[in-house]
Amino acid sequence: MPQFRYIAVTHDGLKVPGTLLAASRSDALQVLAGQMLMPVSLAEQSSGSARTERVSSAAMSVAYSLLSDQLETGVPLLRALQVMAEQSSDQTLRATLSAIATQVADGTSLATAMTSRPSVFSSLDVSMVQAGEEGGFLEESLRRLAAVRERQEEIRGRIRSAAAYPLLLAIVASLVVTGMLIFFVPKFQPLFDSLQQSGRLPWPTRALLGISDFLKSWGLLFPPVLFAAIFFIKVRIPEKKLARHIDQLLMRIRGIGPVVRSVAIARFCRVLGSLLQNGVPMLRSLEIARHATGNQVLSETIAVAAESISSGKNLAGPLAASGHFPVDVLEMIAVAEQANRLDSVLLKLADKLESRAQQRLDILLRLLEPIMMLIMAVVVGFMVVALLMPVFEGTGLG
Repeated sequence: MPQFRYIAVTHDGLKVPGTLLAASRSDALQVLAGQMLMPVSLAEQSSGSARTERVSSAAMSVAYSLLSDQLETGVPLLRALQVMAEQSSDQTLRATLSAIATQVADGTSLATAMTSRPSVFSSLDVSMVQAGEEGGFLEESLRRLAAVRERQEEIRGRIRSAAAYPLLLAIVASLVVTGMLIFFVPKFQPLFDSLQQSGRLPWPTRALLGISDFLKSWGLLFPPVLFAAIFFIKVRIPEKKLARHIDQLLMRIRGIGPVVRSVAIARFCRVLGSLLQNGVPMLRSLEIARHATGNQVLSETIAVAAESISSGKNLAGPLAASGHFPVDVLEMIAVAEQANRLDSVLLKLADKLESRAQQRLDILLRLLEPIMMLIMAVVVGFMVVALLMPVFEGTGLG
């Protein structure tokens, strides 16, 4: 759906900038009219020129928590938004809150105002706030939304911190080996010329010198060729199709697959449980939750499940047919549907799956470090042996 950037004027004469998603320009004008805004300029953003305004998940979690606290103590919504806009240290968040406060002052609901900033507020945020406004429990919705954001950021932080050292080790090892092949190994080439011409050079030495020559001659072409290949793949292959292939590959890799699957299913369970707890309808909740998985394969599976539910079937059946959901998860979902406790069970499942994924990830990373050290030792050992084999075999260097 196209994104439009606008500058509009309120009934008080204030200019309000913002963005919104709409199927067409006429639909965008209708949205602005519904918000009692008079557009001064309205332009569709192209995918290449759009300026994305983003706020970190941690900052959004704090903002939702603070807004909930103020509303619980009796501070009016408009005043709470104005205070947060004044005190926010994030420039994007400050501008966003200020624009939303202006729209709320004109009588627009908070959820509707949030839709004008799709780069800041996700469909999950809008749906939970809308449910809270309609049900009269906005403070609780914001509190739950802050908890969801905080939990998601915590998981990302754990994965980043756990993967930082192995990634650094891999980069350093690659640079060391590449540097040795380009700068150190060629120094031995003159010593082995006579042996190479007579055909008496051992094959490990020939292989090592060949790799070194190749990197010296063509190594500088690797980065541009790699970037060109990535650009070609992005241009030629649709984003969803490419994401699906990558997700399928990751889920099939032994050891990594279960971690990727558990994290994606945990996101789905947490978002779906939170939405259902806030009174968001099941089909709408599934539509939002399936995009929250971050996994195209599971997203397509959940879309099929949503179609089954719209025809009167349960959720567990189509999820089981996909073969991507663990048996214990399916059993708990099936029982929860029968007991009408799906929202609370999904949140418990999310905690369980996140814990399971973290344990498996810790084991993988503990194994990864010695494996990488072993690979590094084998590579360096091969280089040393290949350089010294002519001497060991007593062939001489003359």
